[in-house]
Amino acid sequence: MTKWHENPMVDANIVISSRVRLARNLEDFHFPAQLKPAKAAEAIRLMRKSVFSEENREAVELAGFNFLDLTRQSNLDLNILAERRIISQSMLQRGTERGLIHSASENISVMFNEEDHIRIQSIFVGKDLDAAFAAADSMDDLMSQNLNYAFDYDLGFLTSCPTNTGTGLRASYMLHLPLLEASGGLKDELSVLARVGIVVRGTYGEGSDVHGSIYQISNQKTLGKTETDIINELKTHIEQLIEKENKLRGIMVMDYLAEGQDTFWRAHALLSNCRKISLPEAMRHLSEIRLGYMLGAILGYLDSPGKGTIYNLMTNIQTYNLQKIMGPAGDSRHLDIMRADYLRKAFVG
Repeated sequence: MTKWHENPMVDANIVISSRVRLARNLEDFHFPAQLKPAKAAEAIRLMRKSVFSEENREAVELAGFNFLDLTRQSNLDLNILAERRIISQSMLQRGTERGLIHSASENISVMFNEEDHIRIQSIFVGKDLDAAFAAADSMDDLMSQNLNYAFDYDLGFLTSCPTNTGTGLRASYMLHLPLLEASGGLKDELSVLARVGIVVRGTYGEGSDVHGSIYQISNQKTLGKTETDIINELKTHIEQLIEKENKLRGIMVMDYLAEGQDTFWRAHALLSNCRKISLPEAMRHLSEIRLGYMLGAILGYLDSPGKGTIYNLMTNIQTYNLQKIMGPAGDSRHLDIMRADYLRKAFVG
């Protein structure tokens, strides 16, 4: 089954993906941070059973759901999952019993015993937050048939962090904003968003750096708001960013036969011939190529990459995914050499 990040439409828009995450907890268990190993294992057994029950067999088989015991995965495999956005960075910690269910397309995942007992995540290509919410909500319905959630009729769903209490919903977009970033106007835009409760994070979530001009933007609070409120508010604020990035792209199209094409082909030539390249530099040039393909498509003289999506390349050159593909790296220098080798093969075969 094709992975969501291999879909050609992932490179077609400013918005790379839309994600919805739902936080839930079991009524009769402490939050994961306070769970003893035996109780953590029991919680996983109950949560896993709620998905792989007889009445859910058709849905499970259709999505190709698979269960992983994260406490028994290697450090390499755990980091690969994090780089592919299937699990969060906090799931990399070796602590209590932890588990994961994910679909074959990697767009639906359920983390067990992360910050909360259940973290349902749904990712859809492009600007499709409604579809992402519908898929996460369906997974929530599927699990809740056999589980008792911690819920208060005044507060809503109870979570380990107060900012998630209420709907337990965190919605986010991943956006590619190279021109707004280069113009210097992005900083002011992000400050405005922060004042209205919209959080901006790096390329790979909380605590990560921004590479390739890719930003994750999400709501911060859920208490006192409905799912519809949260999603619609985020949509409204994101449209402002999209409009300003599109305006700058429109200006570049007017002059694309000069500066824009030069930037694209310089990046293409470098990645087709480099022998050693760092992650930040590779991400920057892939960002330029992604922008070039979009503008070239508008002008009608550039086809799609034909070597897989640019975003998929961005994922595959991350530290751990790269080693899965190319083999172990002895040090950072060797990693940069392997990255260059991988990118040359991607662009010239």
